Amino acid sequence: MRSFAIAAGFFAVAALASPVNVARGSDAEPCDDNAPPCMTYPQAQVVAQNFRQSIKNYSNESTIQHFTEDFVDYSASVNTLINGGCTGPVDLNAATFTGRENFMAGQGSQPAIPFKILNLYHTCDTVIIRWRSQGPGQEPEPVTGIIVIEAEYQANDTTDPWLIKTVYSEFNSGAWLVNLGVFTPTCPPPPPPSKRSITAN
Repeated sequence: MRSFAIAAGFFAVAALASPVNVARGSDAEPCDDNAPPCMTYPQAQVVAQNFRQSIKNYSNESTIQHFTEDFVDYSASVNTLINGGCTGPVDLNAATFTGRENFMAGQGSQPAIPFKILNLYHTCDTVIIRWRSQGPGQEPEPVTGIIVIEAEYQANDTTDPWLIKTVYSEFNSGAWLVNLGVFTPTCPPPPPPSKRSITAN
């Protein structure tokens, strides 16, 4: 979610043309007297699209602009892809990327994948995305997941004040492993047609 890190795998905005269906979260009210203002819904949309761009249409320039330098990404699903479904070498509970440069090195080498935002919610400083990756670059199985983005407020930036600081992302890594050809499911054959259906035909 996110650098989907093997082959097509990382796991995850200028390609903002595809439709985004969203659900409104909290209103824009201060969280408390000493805290920065709460994120507004339009600002949450910008954060979501900035992250989407890092998956669908990655660039170093956009990542430097929209991610904090100490960005951290946690995803057992992406670590599963890195391990190819095996028990190592990456600890499933470990951070996938530690630091913006680490993320750029991983994600910058990956092909673009389809990434459609299905739902979007937010709190004062957090954006929650339900997303789907389906179509060319992600076939034959669709992959659906949830991403929680903790954002950091930048008071000196009035045009884009919320930077992506921490990401927690999980998705259907089993389907992704099928798409990568790492895992081949053993499916039972379809049941034979019933006598009634044969007679009807």
